[in-house]
Amino acid sequence: MISMLGLMDFFETIIIGDECEHPKPHPEPYLKALEALKVSKDHTFIFEDSITGIKAGVAADMPVVGISMRKPEQLLMQAKPALLVKDYNDSKLWTALDELVMRGDTITNA
Repeated sequence: MISMLGLMDFFETIIIGDECEHPKPHPEPYLKALEALKVSKDHTFIFEDSITGIKAGVAADMPVVGISMRKPEQLLMQAKPALLVKDYNDSKLWTALDELVMRGDTITNA
């Protein structure tokens, strides 16, 4: 899908579930991404719109922002994201990101 949309140049690393011995909801895809990007999970958070993706991020011990554009909020909350927002324009998301920047945290995504 990323290739079909012409977005390959926007990503340094892409980890496809088929490349992992254990796909989501296992944390392996996220852990492989951290390794490939040479970043720490202490400075990374995940955006996910699926229950299995949220579970994988939580299992990888990383903060997960659930995006409820496609799934009911109550279902996504069962997977225990750190934050749930409607979409990328949700003011809750931008308030949380502003707080991270104000604290001086470095923002990286995997």
